[in-house]
Amino acid sequence: MDAPGEERWLGTLRGHAARLAFPEWAPGPDDWTDLFTGFTDAGAPYTEVSVYRDHDRIHHRVYRGGELTAFWSRLLDEVAE
Repeated sequence: MDAPGEERWLGTLRGHAARLAFPEWAPGPDDWTDLFTGFTDAGAPYTEVSVYRDHDRIHHRVYRGGELTAFWSRLLDEVAE
């Protein structure tokens, strides 16, 4: 993928993740989203979804275990549509 196309795709994925995690959130002109997936020290995966307004985090959610699997399944289904 070229960088502009890849960034556009990742931006779309982050936006979908934020709307899925925070259905009450309506994007504002100064809002931006973050999506991070990592592993705990014990090796368990997790995903964090955050929404920032300027530099202030206004929403944050962490998914683990079965909730993590359900989140990614719903997110990928939504993005594929």
